[in-house]
Amino acid sequence: MDAEYKGRLTYAKGTSVEFVVGPNQDVDFGDILVVEGKNNDRFYIRAYDFKVKSRWSGINGVGYLMSKLDENGQVENQEDLDFYLGGNHTVKIGLAEQLCYADDSGQLLNPKTCPDFFCQVRALSPQDTSLLAEMKGDLEVGFLKSGRGALSLPVGIYGSQAITEHIGVFGTTGSGKSNLIKVLASSVVDSGNYGLLVFDVHNEYFKDLSSHPMSKDRLSVYHTDVQEYGKKIAVNFAEVDADDITACATFTEPQLDAIYKLSSIWKENWMKYVLQYDVDDIVEELAGCTGQKYNARTIGKIKSICWNVMQELNIAEEEQTVISEMLAELEQGKVVLVELKNISAIGEQALSTLLSKKLLKNYASKTEIERSQIKPVLIVLEEAHRFLGKKAHSSNNVFARLVSEARKFNLGMCIVDQQPRLLADDVLSQLNTLFILGLASKADRTKLEAMCRKDILSQRNEIKNLECGEMIVATNYMRFAAPVKVHKFENLLEQRYADHIPSIPVQ
Repeated sequence: MDAEYKGRLTYAKGTSVEFVVGPNQDVDFGDILVVEGKNNDRFYIRAYDFKVKSRWSGINGVGYLMSKLDENGQVENQEDLDFYLGGNHTVKIGLAEQLCYADDSGQLLNPKTCPDFFCQVRALSPQDTSLLAEMKGDLEVGFLKSGRGALSLPVGIYGSQAITEHIGVFGTTGSGKSNLIKVLASSVVDSGNYGLLVFDVHNEYFKDLSSHPMSKDRLSVYHTDVQEYGKKIAVNFAEVDADDITACATFTEPQLDAIYKLSSIWKENWMKYVLQYDVDDIVEELAGCTGQKYNARTIGKIKSICWNVMQELNIAEEEQTVISEMLAELEQGKVVLVELKNISAIGEQALSTLLSKKLLKNYASKTEIERSQIKPVLIVLEEAHRFLGKKAHSSNNVFARLVSEARKFNLGMCIVDQQPRLLADDVLSQLNTLFILGLASKADRTKLEAMCRKDILSQRNEIKNLECGEMIVATNYMRFAAPVKVHKFENLLEQRYADHIPSIPVQ
């Protein structure tokens, strides 16, 4: 018997199939299997549930076996019971759904028919080239998972299709989100065909990504304080506008109105003048220009936030900053890592908003020919609900604009979060690729089931039982959501660059 043999088909209706699991064969939730058709065609199926049947499964058989037990539920005569239970009288039945179909020429199609009775069911193998080519992608993230193990069949995404149509990475703490981002960044470095802007909230990526053999040419690191590595972020006043300030703190209606009025009056110098002039002078200036009398506390709050942002982002009057350099590196297909651990939440939100807006403006200002000559860029935004939550989401939010508009400018968002239910529905609906890792909350799983472009309802049991480093990949161009064992970053480098693993710099 072939080692890949798994069983025989016993039932098929539409896209639903059932098969008898072969003796001594293991089939688990989520296993992707192949039904060998009688005309050299192949039906790819996924097991989603199981049931066990026996010749004693009927009510009469169960009643008879129960009569062999005493009043305490114990066996009265084990020898007599063994006589009736002896032999191979039980069978395990796998319930599966048909994913896609390959005809005798190898062309992959959506389900068009169903297999015949008693066709052989087997495991996936390298000969299933048509299916594997669709799943491989040019940005590899892991191996195809099959039940308890992983096959040596690479799975990834095609950056040209997935990046500009936005990606969602969802999983609870400890599910493997950070490792996944490192693996994705490593594949981007290997490719050189895409730019990647990563806002590193916890400064957890540099140590590993800098060990990549190509990091010297394709990784740039920026931070807001003095470090032994990377470049220091510096911004000038003219680069900061009202939206950058309103995005980093909560303001009342009068405060928001005053900020935009000041921006309108003083143009690119508005923030510098707010910090330079006294509160009373600013109140008088606004009253003279607009006829509105603002409360001193309103202006005081604005001055306080502006001062904090100035300190955090090293804002000065010098014209030369690193922003133009960062944008150029992204256009060239580099990974730009912005470390945010050592700044406050206000500075973090201000810098994330500022850089993302500059990137969007830069790409939007280019012609179609110019955009075709630069690399598509993916922005990785961690703890995204702070920027794109149901309350934070608004039309003047640059990240909301990126989600809704960026694809036509060759930009994409990678939304990383632990609780997808906190994100605005119209944000989730725009994510055409989902990396679903372990999610403890049923509410989070239900939200993704409702928003996912692929039908993952039958994978509930599989998603609920995902372990660290395991995920479901659902993307538009794949015919079904695939189970994946994510590469461990350290092992990935060893496999790809066995002859060249540099020492990891000390952070």
